[in-house]
Amino acid sequence: MMRLGHVPPSFGKSYTVPLLKGGISRHGKSVTVDDFRGIAISPILSKVLEHCILVRYENLFKTSDNQFGFKKRSGCSHAIYAFRCITEHYTSAGSTVNICALDLSKAFDKMNHHGLFTKLTEKRIPNNLLVLLERWFSLSTTCVKWRNIFSTWFNISCGIRQEGVLSVALLVRDLH
Repeated sequence: MMRLGHVPPSFGKSYTVPLLKGGISRHGKSVTVDDFRGIAISPILSKVLEHCILVRYENLFKTSDNQFGFKKRSGCSHAIYAFRCITEHYTSAGSTVNICALDLSKAFDKMNHHGLFTKLTEKRIPNNLLVLLERWFSLSTTCVKWRNIFSTWFNISCGIRQEGVLSVALLVRDLH
């Protein structure tokens, strides 16, 4: 698959299950579309391929030490600790500290495919991997499953699968 840049069409298919966001009760208010998040369910073999790519090209997906989210053995508590240490260091010396926070809650949903491939090209991702990813993304289709009812299939023109093995690596790599 890597040598030929071929991805079976079924690897691009998923079905999306809308899940009620945590902390929202069906009984408390009128539920709107904004109260749901969609989770794409993909074929197992496509996830195996994603894992193989991640293992083979792990050196391409290294992140900065300043990156806390989406990493093993790291998270919000580590970021808060680093923030407090830095803030205390500067304020104890009489300096002020200005902060900026980014909300990446929609980063998976809004990822521009063309922008992602441009960034990956700039980061010198091997051409065969880039071709494979481009073809894979071009095949992306989904339908919505609500209980036992499926919608019609439609193309996915932006975003990356939230549950995808490679998704976090691509998102973090793109932000770097």
